[in-house]
Amino acid sequence: MRKPWITRRRRRVLAVLLTLLALVVAVPAAAATVLLNNPAALQSLSARVLPVQPGVRAWDGRSRVVVALFGLTQRTTEPARTDTILVLTLDPTRRQASLLSVPRDLWVDIPGYGYGKLAIAYEVGGPRLAVYTLQRELGIPVDYYAALTFGGFTRLVDALGGVTIDVPQELDDPWYPCLTTTAYCPIDIKPGVQHLDGATALEFVRERHAFAQQDLARVQDQQAFLAALRHQALTPSTLLRASSLLPLVRRELITDLPYNALPSLGLAYARAPHVTHSYIDIASGLVQSGWSSDGQSILLPTMSDGIPALVRRLTHDPTLGRAGAGVTVWDGSGTTGLSAGVGTALRRDGFVVAGVGSTPHAGRTHTVVVRNTLVPGSVDDVTQALGRMLQAPVLAQPERGAHTPIVVLLGSDMPTAQ
Repeated sequence: MRKPWITRRRRRVLAVLLTLLALVVAVPAAAATVLLNNPAALQSLSARVLPVQPGVRAWDGRSRVVVALFGLTQRTTEPARTDTILVLTLDPTRRQASLLSVPRDLWVDIPGYGYGKLAIAYEVGGPRLAVYTLQRELGIPVDYYAALTFGGFTRLVDALGGVTIDVPQELDDPWYPCLTTTAYCPIDIKPGVQHLDGATALEFVRERHAFAQQDLARVQDQQAFLAALRHQALTPSTLLRASSLLPLVRRELITDLPYNALPSLGLAYARAPHVTHSYIDIASGLVQSGWSSDGQSILLPTMSDGIPALVRRLTHDPTLGRAGAGVTVWDGSGTTGLSAGVGTALRRDGFVVAGVGSTPHAGRTHTVVVRNTLVPGSVDDVTQALGRMLQAPVLAQPERGAHTPIVVLLGSDMPTAQ
């Protein structure tokens, strides 16, 4: 018997895509309003084509969220390290969005590794260590991460049908590094409005040698690319390409965001009337050039509170540090200084850390966030935020000896250099 030309699964996917297409094309304003006001419905619909990964922490589509975005370089057989670091803060309810560019050459103390460039954290400990370093060293309260390799970036942009960007100046670089070898692959991108394919878009966001202020100009181009992507996200042509785009997202994107939450995140970002762009760079006065003891060219903070003040303004949710939402941090892993380090990081993230120390639950292998049922209070939102940030499950149970409604029990699974 001949098989039908469309399988049952494909019919379901096609029905979802056609429904979305009809909504966006026929009644875009009404459809956008309905979806934005009911992110649970959008995520339920999205789950039919983007099944949720096992073990990820849910996002309700309404709460303020901070996502660390990593562009990964891996030209040969070397381990992946971060070529680009952006922090997206999104408040869907208030329709606010901001992007913060963080320099990869910032000199930081990487847990389990020691001092090094921020870009090294991903290489030696993967995305969890990169996120934890951002939290501990810069006070950025990261909820989720999303990382993309050069190859994944190229394939996703091509699946979108390319992206239209107004190139501010000619990018003529005979020393542009090739993607797969240590040789040079010269580029020459002309100025003006252009529709770039994946390979050329990657050259646009990576290029820095053509500029007098290399890294400053490059991060501005990277944010210009995201602005163009934001403009294109809700176009019917993008939706028509969903059948080829969605499988690529699952295959190429390295993330702990639930896959079915990605459309909600993208829609909220695209619908924000304005995106604030901020930079940690020399031009902002927040960092200055320097040299490490082993001769590396690095960036160092110019003042102790400069970067934390910017981070607080852009990323911190004031409700997390409200009265009555105190947190106790207990170490059960036996790692010297772990509870103090995590406590310091959480304070910089805006939480009220009432105390740190060792837990009676010694020998823990897994970190958990506990809603201490012995202490009254309405702190579910703070508890869930801690769970997302520490990538830990949330439990409700009594914790004797703790006088706060929230207790963090640290295990040996806390990120560190491998």
